[in-house]
Amino acid sequence: MADDNLSARLVEIEAMLDRSRRRFEEGTKLVEDAHKAIADMQQQLIGAPTAPGGDDGDELASRLLNTLRASGGEMPATLCGGRLAVDQVQRLIRVDGHPIAITEMEYRVLELLAFARNNVVTRTMLLKHLYRRADDQPQPKIIDVFISKLRKKLRQSSGGAEFIETIPQRGWILRDLETEPEAA
Repeated sequence: MADDNLSARLVEIEAMLDRSRRRFEEGTKLVEDAHKAIADMQQQLIGAPTAPGGDDGDELASRLLNTLRASGGEMPATLCGGRLAVDQVQRLIRVDGHPIAITEMEYRVLELLAFARNNVVTRTMLLKHLYRRADDQPQPKIIDVFISKLRKKLRQSSGGAEFIETIPQRGWILRDLETEPEAA
């Protein structure tokens, strides 16, 4: 009688385990489906937006720049042309062939501006390029400080030429300046 009770109890426990296993598998499938749905929604929102807003446009532009940079395979060793050169291999900035001293953060700002030259780079794009960790986000005005210091150093090295142009309410553009200023 005890063996029958034990056998019945084992069958009951196996049935409970089987039900639990099926529920677990169903739950896992639900979680996987939810992750897929979220990924699809993110792709629709970020990957191919129909009408990007202010922040969406910044995110889209940032992703586009990262995609362009990653997909290039053969990135040119030097970005820009004309008077300003951003050497990605040596991580140097040259004006008229002469290297100028800048900090690492200033280099990274100029690198992104050079990569997107003649296109607007937003504050959000620069912040994401400089501070990739979520817990490492300074005040957005720090970008103004970097831009100001870069302008000053570039102006001193180039005899007064303005390479970085501010586009009000949008961001900054690095302009290609092809010729040296003529001596007066």
